[in-house]
Amino acid sequence: MSVSVLPLTATAGVAHAESRVDKVVVIGLDGLMYDKVLRVQAPNLLRLSAEGLLSRSSIAPHITISGPSWASVLTGVWDRKHGIKDNSFTAAPFAKYPTVFTQLERANPALKTHSIATWDQIATMAGSGNPRADVVVSTPPVPDDPDEAETDAATATAVVGAITKFAPDLLFTHLDQVDHAGHSDGAASKAYLDAVTRIDEQVGRIVAAVDARAKANPAENWTILVTADHGHRPKGGHGGQSADETTNFVIGRGPDFAAGTTTSRYTLVDITPTVVELLRVPASPDFDGQSMITRDPVGPVTIR
Repeated sequence: MSVSVLPLTATAGVAHAESRVDKVVVIGLDGLMYDKVLRVQAPNLLRLSAEGLLSRSSIAPHITISGPSWASVLTGVWDRKHGIKDNSFTAAPFAKYPTVFTQLERANPALKTHSIATWDQIATMAGSGNPRADVVVSTPPVPDDPDEAETDAATATAVVGAITKFAPDLLFTHLDQVDHAGHSDGAASKAYLDAVTRIDEQVGRIVAAVDARAKANPAENWTILVTADHGHRPKGGHGGQSADETTNFVIGRGPDFAAGTTTSRYTLVDITPTVVELLRVPASPDFDGQSMITRDPVGPVTIR
């Protein structure tokens, strides 16, 4: 029996490219230091790093506080532009420097954008602008949850449900318990390491939902991006410019990231430029960050 194989024509290749549907999940882990991921050998975060790109760098001289940093994650510009200096802010800065949700919705209103977060100030960002994110959820604090573990678990459950049922084009989520442990006990504490272990379990649940959705829907190409907003001092706290406070990492796993890539080129400000490129939206001329999937990298990039 003979089998004939038709060659892949240029037309067929174009059709395949056009049929590709990109989906992005951005996981924000408040106060997480990658050194501690290594310390506890957090399996899910380490697997994501091994399966894609890992960048470890510093955000100095950026303000190492959650408000300025998550604003930079979601806008692609540094604090010196958006002007947010602490955790007390309104939606006003996002009129001039719109969030990734607004950028996507303006360019393509058909895109589905979700924000599901433990910290309620994320909703101020995601709910700003016109248009805003399609779905903006702040997880209600779970009663009798002193370490925020149950509240983060509820956030992750909502994220898993959204991925499974709705497959948003962009889903941003924020989990908070590592930062809580850093403030209460310090980054050198057992409580901080325990929080890293627990948060890794929630990351694993989200990744499993993404992988299951991708397997069931082969036309969907899912990318997972992970970052943090700042580090913590050994005895707790942040906001300064020490190496512990300014440490930052970014993980990118998906079709556009070669497994085992390591670099020091990228930080949290590169998340939004990467998202808009993945979802085929023009980059803002205001961006301070750059897409991590640019094919001509500059700086030390290696494949392990």
